[in-house]
Amino acid sequence: MNKFYITTPIYYVNSYPHLGSAYTTVAADVLARFHRMRGEEVFFLTGTDEHGSKVAEAAAQKKTEPQKLCDQVTAKYEEVWDTLKISYNYFIRTTDSQHAQTVRYFLNSLKEKGLIYKGQYQGLYCLGCERYYTEKELVDGQCPFHKKKPISFSEECYFFKLSAFQEKLLKLIRSQKLIIEPQERRNELLSFLERNQLEDLAVSRANVKWGIPLPWDSQQTAYVWIDALLNYLSGLGWQGDSQKISDFWPPDVQLLGKDILRFHLVIWPALLLALDIPLPRRLYVHGFFTINGQKMGKSLGNALDPEKMAEVFGVDALRWLMLSSFPFGQDGDISQSKFYDQYQAQLANGLGNLFRRVLTLAAKSDQDFTPPQKEEKKIIKILQQTWKIYEKSLDDLKFEAAIESVRKVIAEADRYVDQNKPWELLKKDFSRYQEVIYHLLEILRHLGWLIRPFMPDKSDLIFKGLNLELAEKKKSLIQGKKWGGTIFSPTPLEEILFPRL
Repeated sequence: MNKFYITTPIYYVNSYPHLGSAYTTVAADVLARFHRMRGEEVFFLTGTDEHGSKVAEAAAQKKTEPQKLCDQVTAKYEEVWDTLKISYNYFIRTTDSQHAQTVRYFLNSLKEKGLIYKGQYQGLYCLGCERYYTEKELVDGQCPFHKKKPISFSEECYFFKLSAFQEKLLKLIRSQKLIIEPQERRNELLSFLERNQLEDLAVSRANVKWGIPLPWDSQQTAYVWIDALLNYLSGLGWQGDSQKISDFWPPDVQLLGKDILRFHLVIWPALLLALDIPLPRRLYVHGFFTINGQKMGKSLGNALDPEKMAEVFGVDALRWLMLSSFPFGQDGDISQSKFYDQYQAQLANGLGNLFRRVLTLAAKSDQDFTPPQKEEKKIIKILQQTWKIYEKSLDDLKFEAAIESVRKVIAEADRYVDQNKPWELLKKDFSRYQEVIYHLLEILRHLGWLIRPFMPDKSDLIFKGLNLELAEKKKSLIQGKKWGGTIFSPTPLEEILFPRL
């Protein structure tokens, strides 16, 4: 059985989840469900990043302990992910003892290889990002993401010899042995590495107590970003032996936002190269949800609450709308009103209307619908092409293209209804009526499969309406994609697939 390992970045507990952070997680969940649907063994990792000065300061402001704050915010993430039907295999917390052990193993190994040394760091530090910036990276003297001027900061700490890996990284990226997508992000990183000399990286902090103490110096804690990146190993239970990692390693897809691009595309592969650990097969940088052209975020006061949005649109519909709004690798401006328009057009008037229409027409006969001798070759060809486009689109992380292929099937089914007028055939040509309804029911069955990774509950409802809920779940995807052979005994449902808002 093929294995598939997918990760999201772990989310920082300094703020509660919003629709932007949910975007990455829903995308990862769709991929995880798609690969499970293919019969692969999937490991889907997500979690929370719980150390660092921001967490300690936030806890102090709320007059509580950092661990209590982490427990509270992490519980909220788990609650929201449950609401959004996120089917992760493991939810990691960087305050887990196993994770702390992995971080100590890793840093100790780097030190033993002579890749860590003590020094003095001075630079411009953004508290919001918990990272240092160069003057060139600032926009009008401010952090490009938090729109605040960084502070000048100096401290004694330990450094990782990141500069030693510049040429290796360039060679790997140019040769496509380190796959970075989409292309514009790969080009952006190449340009950065070709024009700038990498500096050694501070891997510890002297003045941050809320963190993992270094194994050789208890007065220093691991820099929060090094701590966070190592979750991809600790989440698989890595014990420090580079030759004995889980069978799932290396990750097949690692999703990340462009605000953490250099951590994942420079520091992360360099750390792995340092210990001869195989690199991720694919690093994919997705775009941001923006509000009036500005990145969504709690610190900017423009975040949308995923739970409230789910109350408005329903969980499955929200998942679909989030991934159909714009191409995954690009930014896209959204609003609740735009989601409303898309919901009405794509779901209520699209799939929902087709489902209700076909079941209503099928209910006019009290007989089962069996495979007719005459097949509709045009429809079969369209569905065969759709499955090819759909699977390739999801393999390429083009969620909107996969969704568009499904919408074309819905439009074709609507045309088929209008052209054949089964309500008239019922009165004058019952045999042809049965053929037409069978083809429409079979299209619905395929649609139940096609929407399954995006809208698992609505998929179940379609199969329930077709009276196939148990039968379809026992099938493999190869069986599910085949046309015909099913006997339909549709059941009229009181529940509307997508109620009008």
